[in-house]
This record gives sequence, C-alpha cells and structure tokens, in this order.
Amino acid sequence: MKLSDIDLRLLRVFQAVAEAGGFAKAQGNLGISQPAISAQIAKLEDRLGLRLADRGPQGFSLTTEGVLVLQEANRLLASVDESADRLRVIGKAPTKRIRFGVVDCMVTDPNNPLVDHIRTLKHAHADLKIQIGIYDFLDCLTELRAEQLDIAIVGIAGNETIPSDLEAISLYQETSGLYCTPDHECVGIDNPEALKAALAEAEISAHSFVFNPIDQDLDPKLLDQSKGLAQDTIELSTYLALSGTHVGLIPNHYAQNWVEAGQLIRLAPSDYAIVSQFHALRLLSAKPDGIADSAWRQLKTT
Repeated sequence: MKLSDIDLRLLRVFQAVAEAGGFAKAQGNLGISQPAISAQIAKLEDRLGLRLADRGPQGFSLTTEGVLVLQEANRLLASVDESADRLRVIGKAPTKRIRFGVVDCMVTDPNNPLVDHIRTLKHAHADLKIQIGIYDFLDCLTELRAEQLDIAIVGIAGNETIPSDLEAISLYQETSGLYCTPDHECVGIDNPEALKAALAEAEISAHSFVFNPIDQDLDPKLLDQSKGLAQDTIELSTYLALSGTHVGLIPNHYAQNWVEAGQLIRLAPSDYAIVSQFHALRLLSAKPDGIADSAWRQLKTT
C-alpha cells in the first residue's frame, strides 16, 4: 500500500495508544477524547484490514498483528522524523516569520481574531512572512510538537482536553448545529424521541474536533477515510449535507448562507447544538523568537 498523510497520522495515534497502554491513558498525550481515539484506531484497522487491539472488560492489549504493526510504525515514524530534521536544516529560515496552524473554515467566523491579529503583526513588522497551514485537529498538535508551527488555533469540544505539554489561550466560542436539506427524511419530525430515532438511522458527518457530538446514545456514522475522501472537514460535511445524503454537523456561521437560500434547514436547534471553545496553543517546551512571543502576548489581549 502507498502511505498518505492520513496513514501517518493514524499510525501516530496508534503508537501513542500502544505506548500509553490504552485509549483512556492516551487521552492526556493526544488531547482528544476516548471516543475520538477509538474512532481513529478503527479507521487504521479498516485501512490495514487487521484488528490491532482487543479492548473490553479484560483491559487493553495488542493483538499479534498489532504488535507487528507497532514495530513497523515505530521504525517508519522514527525514519520520517529523522528525515524531517535533515530537511529542515537544508534551507535557511527567513529572519522574520510566524507560522500559524488553523482548522478549516475558521475564516468565516466573525468572532475569529486572526485576521486582525495578522494585520497588527504586519503593521509592526512590514517584512514579516506570514505562513498559515490548514490542518485537522490532530495534525495541528502534531505540527506544534514537531516545531513546524509557532501557534495553532483549534476548537475544543465535548470531552476533549488540552494536552499538558501545551500552553493555551481561550479566544472565542463557536456553535454548531445539525443541518440537512429540506427534503431529508429527518425534516418535519416534531417529536423529540422520533427525531432522535431518525437521526440514529441517518448518516451524520461531523468536523474533525468533534466525535460523538450530540450525546452518548447518538453515535454519528462518520465517514470512512479509506474511501478516498478528505474526511471530517467542515467543508466536506457541508457538501454531503447539501447533497441530501447526510446530516451535517456544521458551524452556524458557516451554514448561514445556505440557510438563507433555503438549501439547508437546522434540525431542533434547542436540542442539538455543540459549543466549541477555540484556543490558541503553543508548545510549552518551545523557545519562541521575539516575533512569535510578541504574537502570543498579543493574542492574550484579544
């Protein structure tokens, strides 16, 4: 099989779970909830066609295949990291540079302070090079830890927590709801229990920092990355919702234009909503240069 960025990310999650000795124990290191970790491992198992771990009343343990996959993953990821270190020293970094990582579709949120933040930085440093990478939640953390980002801005929802190796600044909140087309089978159901039952049978697509977004009884059928689709982005969830095939968990600010055009309807706003708290993150062990540190202090005043 040919490796992709998705595979490398899933292998890093598997490595972290195996090293920690279980899903719950890996939560602190990965910064995502146990259901999110379980979903990532399930995707890796599907991509490889193997069961990697047994999890149940007897506790967590790697299968025979899981042990072999972990050995290969350790070798592969160590080689990737070593190559990345060598690549970094080939070119000389610009003297003035700030590197941000963000999750997708943040730019449409009027509460997002990053645009004004960049404007202020450029006024202070006319020759500053601004780099912004669009990543999913886990990749933002990975890039921070690899010191490829100075600051990441991500949403934290539900049971997700900020890992202990990161410093955080709380910035703003974003509310998401369930959206579908007017002709979707879930539209027009007034009874809360009947709607919950219909949603349980529907296909639901949610963005990358939300797994199990509604409640413990309603488990979204997230898309399978092995199908070749860019999974778990807000934009993909919106495509699927607009197609009429899925219910999408979409930020309200992002869905607004399609709601006003009559293409999307929000389902039971008082019952189905999730608030994501957006934070700026940086690595505690990093030694930021003057510009990166100034940018961080400026965000604290936002």
